[in-house]
Amino acid sequence: MRLKNRGYAGKILYLDLSSGEKRIEELSEKPAYNLLGGKGLGALILYNQLKAHTNPLSKENLLIFATGPLTGTIAPGSGKFAVITKSPATGTFLDSYSGGNFGVFLKYAGFDALVIKGKAKVPSILIIDNDKIELREAKHLWGKLTFDTNKVLEKEVGREFSPVVIGPAGERLSPISGILCGTRIAGRGGGGGVMGSKLLKAICVKGTGGIKVHNQEEFQKYVQVALRSLRMSSAIERLKQMGTVSILEFIQSSGALPTRNFQRGEFKEAEKLYGESWKREAWEKDKACPFCPISCSKITSIKEGPYKGAKLDGPDYETIFGLGTNCGVSDKQAIIEANYLCDLYGVDTISCGGIIGFIIELKEKGIISKHDLDGLEVKWGAQKALVRLTEKICQGEGVGKVLEQGVRALSKRYPQGRSFAMEVKGLELPAYHPQAAKGTALAYALSERGACHLRGAPLGELLGAADPLTIEGKAELFKTKQADLAVIDSSVHCYFTDFGMTLKEVFQMIVPATGFNYQEPKDLAEVGERISTLCRLFNLREGLRSTDDTLPERCLKEPLPSGPAQGEVVELKPMLLEYYKLMGWDEQGIPKSEQIKKLHLNELIPGLK
Repeated sequence: MRLKNRGYAGKILYLDLSSGEKRIEELSEKPAYNLLGGKGLGALILYNQLKAHTNPLSKENLLIFATGPLTGTIAPGSGKFAVITKSPATGTFLDSYSGGNFGVFLKYAGFDALVIKGKAKVPSILIIDNDKIELREAKHLWGKLTFDTNKVLEKEVGREFSPVVIGPAGERLSPISGILCGTRIAGRGGGGGVMGSKLLKAICVKGTGGIKVHNQEEFQKYVQVALRSLRMSSAIERLKQMGTVSILEFIQSSGALPTRNFQRGEFKEAEKLYGESWKREAWEKDKACPFCPISCSKITSIKEGPYKGAKLDGPDYETIFGLGTNCGVSDKQAIIEANYLCDLYGVDTISCGGIIGFIIELKEKGIISKHDLDGLEVKWGAQKALVRLTEKICQGEGVGKVLEQGVRALSKRYPQGRSFAMEVKGLELPAYHPQAAKGTALAYALSERGACHLRGAPLGELLGAADPLTIEGKAELFKTKQADLAVIDSSVHCYFTDFGMTLKEVFQMIVPATGFNYQEPKDLAEVGERISTLCRLFNLREGLRSTDDTLPERCLKEPLPSGPAQGEVVELKPMLLEYYKLMGWDEQGIPKSEQIKKLHLNELIPGLK
C-alpha cells in the first residue's frame, strides 16, 4: 500500500555527489510502520547502506535529512527535521535536530528523506525545487559566514526556498560543527563536518505539494486534544514566557547546574542568569518554528558596548551553561557574543563551552600555560578570554586548530587531565550534573550519540518523577522515556511537546495521520524500543562495547563538594546491568537474538546476525 496521503510524501531521494547520479525510491509501508520516519528511518538506511567502519569524513559516509509522518502537518511542534549520519566526533550513530522550514519544504517537495553520498568536484549548493534537482557550483560561497551565506542565497536562489548551510567550521571538517537552518542549528556531533567533507555548502529546498493525512477529521480532532494538553501545561507556559532558560533557577536550586567544568553543581552568580533578568535586559521578541504553539525562541541583540551588533536566536539554557556557568562566566553580553560567533561559524555551543571549561581547568591545575594558548591568560569568569577562545575555536586559528578537535582529543594530548575530561564517547556533556540526577547520568552513559540530555528526559526526575539522588528505578524510567523520545524524533516533532503531552496524545495523532493499525500507545513504545535497539546494533557493528557506556571519572569518583547533592557520586554499573536486562540485552550490552526477532529487526536488516 502506498504511503502518499497518509502523512508521508512516500518517496526517498538519493543523490551521489561524485557521479551526479540521482534516484528516487518509494518508501514502503514495512519500515514506515516499524520505524515511523526521522531517526528510525535514518538509522535503518545508515545500517543497511553504510559499510561498517567507514571514515565519517570520507565520501562514502551518508548524510541523511529525514522527516516523519507528523512533519509539515498541523500537529503541534511539527516544523522539525533530523540530520542522521556517522559522527566524526564519536564514530557512532548521530542524529541531530533543527527547527525551521527545511523539513516541511522537503516534505512538500515530495520527499520523506534526502540521502546524500559522495563528494562534489568543487564547492557546491544543492537546489531542490519540487521535482527539479540541481547541483550548482558555489565557489563564491565557500568561506562565508552562515548568516552572510543565507543573504546571498536569498538573492541568488530565491526567498521562497528554505536553505540549510554550514559555516567555515564545517568547511574545515570540524567535529564540533553543525548545520544551520536560519537561526536554528542541528548542532551536536559534527554533522556540519560531514556536509563540508562533501564540499556541500548549502541545500535549498522549495516544496509546494503539501501533505495529506489518512483521516483528516479524526486527525484534526486529536490535534486539538494535543493543543489543549500543551495549553494546560505549566512547563509549556514557562517555555513561552522565558524560553529554555526558565529552568536555570530550578536546576541551580537542585544542585545540578554544572559549574567550572563540573567541579560543582551550583554557580554563585546564577541569579544574574535567571530567566527574568534575560527577559528584562536582553530579549527583543519571541519566535516560533512552523506549526509551533510554544514560541520558545527569544531574539536577542547587543546595541552598545564592545560587542555591539551581535544578534541571534537565544542564548538557550544549554548555551548559557556551556559558555556561562561551565566557564564561571556570568556576563550576559560575553555569553551572547560567544553564542553569536558560534552561530556565524557553525559551531555547537555545548561542545565549545565544554572545551573551554576543560582548558581553563587544565590551566588552573598547571598542566598548561598561557604559552600553550597563544598567550591568552584564561581563568574562571574571564569574559574577554571566553570570547577570544571562542573566536579562535570558531575560526580554527592558532590554538583553535587544536581545541576544535574536542575534549577527548585534548585529553589524549594532556593525559593528566583525563579524570576531568567531561565527555562520553567523544561528545561533551550537556547542562545537567550527573551526580545530582542519577537517571540523567545513565542517559549520558547510554545515549548512542554520546553524552546527551535529549534521550532520557533529565528534567523528569528533577521535576519530581523520581528522587534524583537514588539509582532505584532509574533504568526503567530511562527505558520508558528513551522509547517515548525515539517516537518523537521519528514522527518528527519537537522534543518540547513532551513537557505537555504524553505518548497517548502522540498515538492519537499518529494513527489517523498514517492509518497504521497501532492498537494502543504501548505499540508506539515498542516502535521506540525498536529504534533504540537498531541504533545500538549500529554502534556495536562500529566497534563500541559496554565499556564505552561509562562516564567521566569525576562523576564516578569525585563527590560533589556542596549543595543538595553534596557527597554524591554516580553508582553506574547496577543501573547499566538493570537497563540491559530490561532491554533484552546480555550483560555485555548486546541485544539477544530473541529480542531482535521480537522487535522484527531481523526482517528489516537483511543478513543480520
